Amino acid sequence: MVKIKNLRESDYYKILKIENDLFDNKMSYKELKSFTNQVYFKIWKIEMDQIIGYVSFFHIDDEVEIIRIGINKSHQRQNYGSLLIEEIKKLRIKKIYLEVSAKNNKAINFYLKHGFQKIGKRHGYYKDKNNLRIDAFKLCFKF
Repeated sequence: MVKIKNLRESDYYKILKIENDLFDNKMSYKELKSFTNQVYFKIWKIEMDQIIGYVSFFHIDDEVEIIRIGINKSHQRQNYGSLLIEEIKKLRIKKIYLEVSAKNNKAINFYLKHGFQKIGKRHGYYKDKNNLRIDAFKLCFKF
């Protein structure tokens, strides 16, 4: 059975392992700890018999800003990311924001499928592994 729960400190290294496997710009333990000390920052884990992914986001008043969704490669394209998005949509919010690399077509299509719309572009927002600057699309879901 799939469960979505708040992340516990004992889970940090499992989340960092997923980060390491998926992303060029990985979060460090120190950064994760710093984020989780902020009152509006949340990380939810999605698990079955083990943690298979997570979503990190800021929830302030009636808005959410998704920072990152990470799903183990072996569990991708099985709707676990969709479950996390749908769970966020259950919060008492009016808008969900996020940025996504203009080169990440899989993620862009995923968010568009879930009703997000492109609302802008951030030039040079990300760096790739070669330190080249990459644009990001700003996306928003409105209720």
